[in-house]
Amino acid sequence: MRSKFPLLAAVLLAVLLAGCGAATNKNGATDAPINFPPASSSGGQATSTASEEPSVEPSESSPAPSTDQEQPSDAKIKELALEAVGYLRERDLGSLVTLIDPEQGLRFSPYPYVNVDTDLSFKPETFPTFKDEKKLKWGEADGSGEPIELTFRDYYEQFVYTKDFADAPQVNVNKIVGTGNAIFNVPEVYPGASYVEFYFPGFDEELDGMDWQSLVLVFAPAGDDWHLVGLVHGQWTI
Repeated sequence: MRSKFPLLAAVLLAVLLAGCGAATNKNGATDAPINFPPASSSGGQATSTASEEPSVEPSESSPAPSTDQEQPSDAKIKELALEAVGYLRERDLGSLVTLIDPEQGLRFSPYPYVNVDTDLSFKPETFPTFKDEKKLKWGEADGSGEPIELTFRDYYEQFVYTKDFADAPQVNVNKIVGTGNAIFNVPEVYPGASYVEFYFPGFDEELDGMDWQSLVLVFAPAGDDWHLVGLVHGQWTI
């Protein structure tokens, strides 16, 4: 009987160590990633890009299929966006800041209309952390016009990674599917930039798609490379 005690103690120690490690990710983020529920069947499973269009049988009344081809940079932009959204999922801010443009910084926009006067922007060296307890004004709430005053952690959970966008059923390069009353003005605010939309068409079938959500990552050209300059949250607005 005594010979079994060392083995039992080793098993208990391994379980305790695993539990302690679950609170942080591999890069030491202060928060463990949220376990989002799987997308509902209304969200679909297929992933689309800007180059994918619904197939249409040719007929005399239908126009000829588009011959537009995916731009050479689209694959690079999508690759960077997938990398960045992975860091957002893991709350790995240390890796995320390596993608941020050192001159422009990264602007956070709570709605599809980017407001350069009120949306907050941070350069890599001044980027906030989840430990910051100071409330900042991130803009104005849709509908009420009340100021959005939140800590970085709370803003992140309400206006950045609100759904598991790394597992979004649609990924669109330089094309926006999620639209509401707010004007999507990214092309005007970031001339020459490219963007990637991670889009959920909805979660509750009774709402008929009005509960759609998206996260748009904006990248500006920097020589032969691209840098992250914008995080734009999309949802139905009044």
